[in-house]
Amino acid sequence: MKKIKMKKNLKKTILLSITLLMLSFMTLKAQSLNPTSSISAPGSADLFKGGYTFAYATSGTPWNGALLSYGGFAPNNYDTQISSDYGPQGGSHISYRTKNGDINTWNPWNELATRGANVFTGDQSVYGGIASSASGDLGGYLSLINTSKGSSGTAVRWTIYNMTSSYGNSLQFWAYDNLSCAGGLCNNRFTIMDNGNIGIGTTNPTSKLTVAGNINSREVKVTVDAGADFVFENNYNLPSLDAVDKYIKENKHLPEIASADQMKKDGINLSEMNIKLLQKIEELTLYSIEQQKNTENLTKVIETLAKRLEVVERK
Repeated sequence: MKKIKMKKNLKKTILLSITLLMLSFMTLKAQSLNPTSSISAPGSADLFKGGYTFAYATSGTPWNGALLSYGGFAPNNYDTQISSDYGPQGGSHISYRTKNGDINTWNPWNELATRGANVFTGDQSVYGGIASSASGDLGGYLSLINTSKGSSGTAVRWTIYNMTSSYGNSLQFWAYDNLSCAGGLCNNRFTIMDNGNIGIGTTNPTSKLTVAGNINSREVKVTVDAGADFVFENNYNLPSLDAVDKYIKENKHLPEIASADQMKKDGINLSEMNIKLLQKIEELTLYSIEQQKNTENLTKVIETLAKRLEVVERK
């Protein structure tokens, strides 16, 4: 047991010694950094080594603010520089870069992110996922901004929200102009409900695709479950023209076709309507065929009567 305790104490002593050595080294290095009031000349940041100063962006730093340069291997050819924004850009920026002493070249500046709000300048590349998390009706969101779209009515900002509550459980795309919701453009343009329904121009799509507006298409294909060929079956009960005439006079629309008021109220199902219209066309075809037969029979009767009349007139 004593040996185990001695080993533990020895480990603690070694760790403490290493920690103190590192702190002493860091303190020594910190004490060796040289202060400089400020730098501003173009390229002066590249030449600044082993010290700290106030650097203007004209010197080659990304921000106007404190600049710290530290490293090793005299004469500091492998320095790391840290540049911070003192206020004009919100005071929330800090960037760093390192120097490759092997080829005597500074690597590009990289901006660090914080746990609070961040505003980045330049292109950002993310190798992995991006998550936006927030509670409330709007939820997490992503905004895409184009400041060159400055005129009223043009979407300078598109925002995608993961919404809930009065907005419905949905992913919604909103457009805003410079005035935003204070009298300007502030509209939903596209909605995907959690149940898979999609809406264009509406926030509450009740079908797989609901469009509040006109659709311009070169071609539309509608899948149907059945046709109207049953009209030509021998057992089909073709309504008499007298019955159709009576129905039209009483209802002011064709049998089995919705009235104008009902269409305005409920809309129409294109698939069902096309089949119903085809049914009426096929019924009309049967009426035409029957009328043709009657016409032919009447023609024969007229021809017979004409011949008999001719015989009578000769006598």
